[in-house]
Amino acid sequence: MECEEGTKIRTIAIDQLVSGIKMQSQKDLARAITIVENQQEHYLELVSKLYFLSGNSHIIGITGSPGTGKSSLVDKLASRLQRSGKKVAVLAIDPSSPFSNGAILGDRIRMATVQQSHDIFVRSLASRGNVGGLTKSVRHITTLLEAFGFDYILIETVGSGQTEIEIMNLSHTTLVVVAPGLGDEIQAQKAGIMEIADVFVVNKADLPNSAITVRHITQMIHSEAVLNRKQVPVLPTSAVTESGIDELINSIEERWQSINLTGERSEIEMKHVKYKLAESLKEKILCYLDETILKSTEWSETVYKVKQKLTDPEKAAETIFNKHFNMNHLDQTWRGE
Repeated sequence: MECEEGTKIRTIAIDQLVSGIKMQSQKDLARAITIVENQQEHYLELVSKLYFLSGNSHIIGITGSPGTGKSSLVDKLASRLQRSGKKVAVLAIDPSSPFSNGAILGDRIRMATVQQSHDIFVRSLASRGNVGGLTKSVRHITTLLEAFGFDYILIETVGSGQTEIEIMNLSHTTLVVVAPGLGDEIQAQKAGIMEIADVFVVNKADLPNSAITVRHITQMIHSEAVLNRKQVPVLPTSAVTESGIDELINSIEERWQSINLTGERSEIEMKHVKYKLAESLKEKILCYLDETILKSTEWSETVYKVKQKLTDPEKAAETIFNKHFNMNHLDQTWRGE
C-alpha cells in the first residue's frame, strides 16, 4: 500500500535513471532528484535501487541561526574542496513559498562561486514548513547523491535557529555556524543546536568582537554542563577574506580520519539507519491514517461523539488506535482482504 503523490514518470524509465546515475550523469541525477522531491510515482523504487550503492560519502551538515553567513561559507568550502580534486554536492534547504511550496532560492544567490563551477553539483530544496531545518525528501536525495559517487555532500539547513537539530541524524560531521554580534554568546548557554556541533565555526571573523565570540564558545565547551562532551574545535573563518577555510577543511578531514579509525563512523551510520527507518515507518503510518481512517464514516461519527461530549478525545483516539493497529487487522488490510 503506497501513498505517493504527483505526476507519473512518462518519458524516463526508472532503470534508465539508475543507469545514468551510475554513469555519473548530472542530468539524470537532477531528474531523479525532481522525481523524489515531488514524490512522483515509483520514486521509492528509484531510491531503493540506488540505496545499495550508497555509503561512501562524507556528509557534512551546516546549520546555525539566520545571518551567520552559512551560504557564503558553504560556497567557499565547496569551492576549496573541489579544487583539491574532490567531487562535491551541495544541498541548500531554502525557505518555502507559502503559495507554491517551492524554494525561494536565497541560498543559491549567495553561492556565487559554486554556481560558476560545472564540477560542483548544487541543488536547492524547499523546506516546505519542516521545523527541523531539513525537508522530508532530503534523506532520499542524500541516498541518490551518495550513489552518484560524491566525495562530499554538504547539506545547509534552512536557518531557523535552535530547533535545527535534525541534521545530526544525516551527517557524519555537523558544523554549527555562529557570528559575532548575533547574541551567540547567550545562545551558547542554551540546550539544542549548540550541543550537536562536531565543529563550531565563528564566521565573519573579520568583524569586531569575533575573538570574544570564540572565547565565549570555548568557555562554554569547557563548562561544567558539558564536561562529558568530546573536545570540539572552535574555528574563526571569514567567507569574505577566505581566512580560516583551510583550517576548517583540515579539521573536517581530521574528524573523518578519526571516526574511521576509531569505529565511530559505524556508530554514526547506525544512527542514520535508525533515523531513516523510523521516518519511513512514520510516513507509512501517516499514510494509512490519512487514507484509511480520516476519510472514513467511523472518523466522522467519532468527531461528532467528541463534539457532543459523549466521549473525550483521548478515549476516542485510543478506541480507534486499538481497532486499526492490531496485528490481525493490519495483516488483512495490507493484503487487501
